[in-house]
Amino acid sequence: MMDESLRPKKLFTEFRPAPVAAWAEKAQKDLRDTPLESLTWNTVEEIRLKPYFSSEDVQQLPLQTQRPGSFPFVRGRKTEQNNWLTIQQIQVTGNGQAAIDKAAAALSKGADGIHFIIQEHQQFDVPYLVRTIDLCKFTVSYTLQDSPQLFLERLYAHLSQLQISHRNLQGFLDYDPLTKEGSLGKQELKALTKALNLTKDSGELYSITVNGTSFSRIGASTVQEIAYTLSAAVEYIDQLTTAGETIESVLRNMQFHMASGTNYFFEIVKLRVVRLLWAAVVEAYQAEPSLAGQLRIHASSSSWYQTTLDPYTNVLRSTTEAMAAVMAGCDSLTVLPFDSTYKQPEEFSERIARNVSIILKEEAYLHQAIDPAAGSYYLEALTQELAAKAWDFFKEVEALGGFKDAYDRGFIFKSITEVSRKKFSALATGRQVLVGTNKYTNPKEKIDFDPEQLIQSADFDTTRAAYPTEVMRMATELHLRKRKRRPKAIVAIIGESVQRRSHATFAQEFLRCAGFETVQQPYQTVEAASEQLLQAEVEVVVVSCAEAAYAREFGPKLKAHKAKPTIIMADDPEQMKDELVANGFDEFLFEDCDTATLLDLLHKRLIS
Repeated sequence: MMDESLRPKKLFTEFRPAPVAAWAEKAQKDLRDTPLESLTWNTVEEIRLKPYFSSEDVQQLPLQTQRPGSFPFVRGRKTEQNNWLTIQQIQVTGNGQAAIDKAAAALSKGADGIHFIIQEHQQFDVPYLVRTIDLCKFTVSYTLQDSPQLFLERLYAHLSQLQISHRNLQGFLDYDPLTKEGSLGKQELKALTKALNLTKDSGELYSITVNGTSFSRIGASTVQEIAYTLSAAVEYIDQLTTAGETIESVLRNMQFHMASGTNYFFEIVKLRVVRLLWAAVVEAYQAEPSLAGQLRIHASSSSWYQTTLDPYTNVLRSTTEAMAAVMAGCDSLTVLPFDSTYKQPEEFSERIARNVSIILKEEAYLHQAIDPAAGSYYLEALTQELAAKAWDFFKEVEALGGFKDAYDRGFIFKSITEVSRKKFSALATGRQVLVGTNKYTNPKEKIDFDPEQLIQSADFDTTRAAYPTEVMRMATELHLRKRKRRPKAIVAIIGESVQRRSHATFAQEFLRCAGFETVQQPYQTVEAASEQLLQAEVEVVVVSCAEAAYAREFGPKLKAHKAKPTIIMADDPEQMKDELVANGFDEFLFEDCDTATLLDLLHKRLIS
C-alpha cells in the first residue's frame, strides 16, 4: 500500500478536471481543417511524439513515486540540493605553465574546478601545478592520451614531497581508449588497472571515464549515445573484473561524460535514462544497489551544434544546453566558449562560458530544486519510452559480442553515420534550423580570421552540423578578400505567380546564408531576362519561371554568358530533370530539397 506521505497533493481543487477528449476537441477546433494527428513529431530516435500529453500517459508508469536518492536513481542521487560544479576546460600546450596560470585565475573568478586537456603528460609541469593550485580544495581533472598510471605516480610523488595526502584529491581522469579508438589491448588495460588501484583510497577522484561525447560529437542520436556509453562501460567492467579488480571498486570509480545538446527536453530526459539503465546494469551484476548511485555524470555543452559563423549564437545554445544538464542533475558542468571552433578561446569568451553556469546557480537558483521536471506528463512519458528504446539498442550491441566486437565490425560507426546523414539532411532542407548558419544569418558579420587557414587546420572540427554550410561561407569570404567583392547571385523571376515568388524567396534566403550578395529581379519574358543577365557580372543565376517552357528556353540562352555562372532552377524538376540539365541547368533549389549537393557544387566553382 502506498505511503500517504508519498501521495501527490492535489492543487487547485476548485477547478474541475478537464478530460483529454475535451482538450482534443478544443485543439481540433483551433486547428480548423488541419488534423490534430498531423502535429505528431517523428524524431531520429524513431519516437513518435504526440502534440500533447495528459495524466493518462503516466498512470501506468512504474517510477511515478520514486524519490531522489533512491534506487534506481532516475531522479538522481542528490537529496538536499541540486548542486553542481562549474568546471572550466583548458587546453595544455608545452609544459603547461600557462594553462596552470589560467586555471588559477579561473578558480579565483568563480570556477569550482579545472579540466586540463593534456596531449603530452610527460612535459606537464606537475611540481608547478602542485605549487600553484590547492589540489585538496579544488576539483582538478585530466584528459590523458596514454599511461594515466605514470601521470598519477608522478603527481603522487610530488604531493608526498610536500606532505600532501593524495586521498584528498578531487576530480577525474579521462583516459578512454574504448570510445576513442575502439581498442582495449593489454597495455591499455594494464594502465587502467594500475590507475584504478592508485585511486582506490581517493574517494572523490574517479579513474574510469566513459565518453558519451565520442558519439554525440559525430551526430549520434540520443538513443545511440546512451546505449553505446552503457555498452562501453560494461566492456570496462568485464575487462577490469577479469583482470582481478572487484566489481565494487570498478563501479565506485565510474564516471560518464555526456554532452548536452539543443533538443532541450530530450537532453533533460537523457541523463535520467542514463541513471535508470545504469541501475539495471548494476543490478544485472548482482552488485549492491547503492553502487548505482555512485555513478558520477560530468556534462558539457555540445560541440556538434557549435557554429563558427555568428558565434555569439553559441552563447544562447550553450545556455539552454547547460540548463538541461543542470535540471537533469549532472554532478559537474563545462560550457564550451562560444569561439572555440575557430581559435583558442580568450579570457572574454571563457568568462562568458564560466558565467553561464554560475548565473544558473546564483541568479536562477536551479541548485535549489532537485529534479524540477518531475511530474511533467511529457517528460515522464518520454523517460519511459527513451529508456525502452535505449535498452533494446544496448541489448542489440551486447548480442554482437559487446562494445569492442560491435566497434570492430563497423556496426557502431555505420549506425551513427546513418543517423548523422538524416541530421545533415534536415539542416540541408531547412527542416532543422541553426540560427546564424542556415537561417537568419547576420548580414553585417565580419569574419576576423583567415578562412583558408582555418579550413586547412587539423583542429577545425569537420564533424559538426554546421560544417557543410560553413565551408561554403568560407569560400564566399575568400572570394570577397581576393576580388574585393562578394560573389553575386541574381534570382530572376519570369512571369507572375505566387508560387514563383515563394520559390524565389527561398532561393534568395539560401544563397544569402551561403554568403552571396543576392537580389531578386522580375522580368516579363525570357528574352528580357536573358538580355539583361548576359551582361551581368554574376556567379549564380537562379531562374523562377511561371511556365516550364520558359525554363527550356532560358538555359540555352545563358550558355553564352562569358562568366559561365552556375544556373539553378528554383523549382522541383520532377520528371523534367534530365531535359532541363541538357538545356543548361546545373542544379535545382526548392523548399525541402537536399542542398548538400548544391553547396558542394557552388564551393568547387568558387575556389576553382
